[in-house]
Amino acid sequence: MQYYIELTLLPGVEIPLYFLWEKLYQQVHLALVEQQDEQGKVAIGAAFPGYDDKQFQLGCKLRLFAKTKEELTALDLEKWLARLLDYVHLSTIRQVPEQFAYAIFKRLQPKTKGGNERLARRKAKRQGISYNEALAIISKRKEKSSKAPFIHVKSLSSDERYRLIIDRIPARESCFAGFSTYGLSPVSTVPVF
Repeated sequence: MQYYIELTLLPGVEIPLYFLWEKLYQQVHLALVEQQDEQGKVAIGAAFPGYDDKQFQLGCKLRLFAKTKEELTALDLEKWLARLLDYVHLSTIRQVPEQFAYAIFKRLQPKTKGGNERLARRKAKRQGISYNEALAIISKRKEKSSKAPFIHVKSLSSDERYRLIIDRIPARESCFAGFSTYGLSPVSTVPVF
């Protein structure tokens, strides 16, 4: 990952930061969908320079990384962000500095109480027990939650809003296995600086 574009969100009194993240990330996701290969992977990864899990914040910057300038140019972010350009500053394509670390930004999907019915059906099927028995076992578990920052996104297929929870894991070396259409990956790294 040698090149990046930096997007800086410019919140105001009427337009809060979380609202801008939701609108920006929806458009970035749509742009990345257009870039996916046959396996559904994207060559562009996302990083959040202001990521702070202790403060539960993503900050106000998003960096999109690629191996080549052409991959970032093909995103055509000006087109996708046309309605948001009063609230988002879009940098030119820049080269990654010589000194940086690596990190993985991945999606977290904690198992929550709301998913107990689905988990119970799965457990019943796998273990050959009744649904009620499985539900009783699963209901005894503590609800898992995450303090990681998130962005609300809206599914265009189901029209439902959900939290895109983002975790950051430091990495020692570079790894590339492609990214999701959210620019996230459980194994691929991006530069952080």
